[in-house]
Amino acid sequence: MKTLVLESMPDLFWEEIRKKSWNSYFTENKNFNDEIEIIIIRTTTDFKKDRFTEFPNLKMIIRAGSGFDNVDINEAQKRNVIVCNTPEANAISAYEQTLSFILALIKQHQICKNQVLKSNWEKKFMPNWEIDDLKVLIVGVGRVGTRIAHSLQYLGAQVKGVDPYLSISDWKQKNIESLTYKEGIDWCNLLTYHCPLTGETENYFNREILNILQTPLWLVNTSRGKVINESAVAQGLLNGKIIGFASDVFAEEPWKVKKFANNPNVILSPHVGAYTKKAKIRMSLETLDVWSNYVNKHQVSTEVDARFYSTSKE
Repeated sequence: MKTLVLESMPDLFWEEIRKKSWNSYFTENKNFNDEIEIIIIRTTTDFKKDRFTEFPNLKMIIRAGSGFDNVDINEAQKRNVIVCNTPEANAISAYEQTLSFILALIKQHQICKNQVLKSNWEKKFMPNWEIDDLKVLIVGVGRVGTRIAHSLQYLGAQVKGVDPYLSISDWKQKNIESLTYKEGIDWCNLLTYHCPLTGETENYFNREILNILQTPLWLVNTSRGKVINESAVAQGLLNGKIIGFASDVFAEEPWKVKKFANNPNVILSPHVGAYTKKAKIRMSLETLDVWSNYVNKHQVSTEVDARFYSTSKE
């Protein structure tokens, strides 16, 4: 099945293809669209409705990475195009990025560094928190969210989760208590997002949520930028309902820097949650596993959950 690779992939990806003598299947040449049956993309390709018409025989899109908001899932379903991702590839690295954010926020690393640089040893900022002070709401209890939950539970935090796609047995197996989003917002003092971007989750944290907060909270986002409304973040930091904010993702990337970025309780990184050598290796190998299962074994693996289709925007 002729496969078009639309974005740059690590050298290991091509080395594995050569090693297994799959070269004849793969191309980066866009002049033979009628022959293409599988397309591999990463983050920069927006595979929206119009793109499908370019590839009349397309059968599968493999998103090398975990997010799939750059693919029109509804259009793919209409055209019987299978959409798969590689959810394990960056699960560990994204988990570690999140955990580092949480610890840096509650221990006020950035504020403390500024104090040292100013030779100011007076404790004129709020005391640091301990992990067992945290009541953590995890929105999206999948591969990353589950790892975060178990680590924080082990370290002494109270942890609960929101995920409408998990069954009662899933929650029991994960040993995490399930809440509705509203119940969780009322309960938590740290809110961290690990959900996909869909029509349902876009602007999931917004001014309406901000206004109903009963307790000031720490806010963390390593999922997708548009899950959190940035104007709500700015307002929350101003009125004290958000104690501190950490994010690795932004509504538009590269990000046009907002005024709230200068707040000492804000920690930002340029979408590097998956930026590790091991994550790149896993992405290459997992992408080829998905491809090989389909081409050589006629099996579909890691298909995007069909239940997301109904909440994805047209």
